[in-house]
Amino acid sequence: MKNTSFNYLLFAGISVLFALIACACLKQNAYALPVNKNLSDSLITIKALRKLHTMGMAETIVNAVYIRGVVVANDEHDNIYKALYIQDNTGAMVIQMDGLSLYQNYPIGTEIKLHLQNLILTDYRRMVQLAASVDSSTGTLTTAGIPSPLYTKFIDVEREDVPVLPLQVNAKILNDSLQGRLIQLMDVEFSALDTNQTYADKKNKIGASRALKFCSGGTLYLRTSGYADFAGIKLPTGNGILIGIYSVFNTEKQIVLRDTNDILLNGKRCTGAAWLQNLPQKGGRAPN
Repeated sequence: MKNTSFNYLLFAGISVLFALIACACLKQNAYALPVNKNLSDSLITIKALRKLHTMGMAETIVNAVYIRGVVVANDEHDNIYKALYIQDNTGAMVIQMDGLSLYQNYPIGTEIKLHLQNLILTDYRRMVQLAASVDSSTGTLTTAGIPSPLYTKFIDVEREDVPVLPLQVNAKILNDSLQGRLIQLMDVEFSALDTNQTYADKKNKIGASRALKFCSGGTLYLRTSGYADFAGIKLPTGNGILIGIYSVFNTEKQIVLRDTNDILLNGKRCTGAAWLQNLPQKGGRAPN
């Protein structure tokens, strides 16, 4: 009986030891590994970085490389959550960040150097992004951003107040190469049935997609978080200019506002064929 009790205690002790070791390993994986920030790091473009990714996969970056980009959007108005958007002259990228009030350290116009070693390329609903860790143990891929204690391990702030100019685009050239870019839309207006709506449901903290129509034809959707500080404001009813971050959700083309200063829809609404398409249709809403 004594031998049996001794063996049981020995087994239990070994099990606890292995559990502690496993937890330590998981914690290290969750917070990624220290990056190599020596002078041999090589600069690559954001376009080149994006080419390394295959949709639906997760690729760990093992080489000591970095990208340089300017912050074009952050979480200042709560329409973006735990993420920064940066771009260079070749493309843009979403960086997941596990922290809040990012705008205080990374305001729009801040040029950063992002060390990529041990970060992971992945995507959510076809929107390509950088994460610090991934977990597929539940059968669904979940990601986590760079933990706040490691921000300075991965990010160097190089300059501030860099001018940020949007890229003017039309409906015909909206494609995945523009993901994360700051873009400017001309001659757009909200679908007639959306003009009596607010940006989102602020009371219940529910996000919304509102149809934006081009006078020349074509549609994309303004996506707004229910937590945005402007979520409860009524949509403008006119036609004009809108600036925001291009995004996708599966096959839906979207644009995300940084704040309402980026929207100027005070002009006369469309006329002609495009205007007719924006009118409510009998028996339901106009085609989107």
